[in-house]
Amino acid sequence: MEPLAKLLAVIGAITAMITGLFLIFSRLKAKGQSFGPSSLRAIGIVLFVPTLLILAIVTEFNTEALAALFGTLVGYFLAHSGSSTNQ
Repeated sequence: MEPLAKLLAVIGAITAMITGLFLIFSRLKAKGQSFGPSSLRAIGIVLFVPTLLILAIVTEFNTEALAALFGTLVGYFLAHSGSSTNQ
């Protein structure tokens, strides 16, 4: 991949992080809520997914290592998706 393409991808991922955080914070402010488990989970996902994208583009990680990191994210997200209604 060309250096310019890598730079554009990293800028896009950082833009996605900032936009996602802005949307989460503006939604919390509009609802008049503070941080809770769901909002912290959303912030974690918004920060983690673009970070994985940046790692995949910039570094020379194995495909297996990136798949393990992505599997960790999916497992975390799916494990907690139904537990909030039971608490």
